[in-house]
Amino acid sequence: MKIYIKLNKAETEGWNNIKKGFEGFPGTQEELVKMMFFRGVNAFMEDLKNQVDELSEEEKEKILKEVDAEKSSKVSEKEATDETDN
Repeated sequence: MKIYIKLNKAETEGWNNIKKGFEGFPGTQEELVKMMFFRGVNAFMEDLKNQVDELSEEEKEKILKEVDAEKSSKVSEKEATDETDN
């Protein structure tokens, strides 16, 4: 999979400054980007986990019920579409 990110001029300048800070990195630019990307994703997931951990049990139950209701609604819509397609 390839991910492309279009940077504006200021963002490109920032990226070039970051790369300068990693001079001597024992890998390719692609490996540096991949490492930074996954570290960012992991940090994001850890933040999300911490936010969920801080929810009360009542809040968690409410969210799960909303998700289940949304899933059921989507399944019903798909079943209705499938029936009309036949």
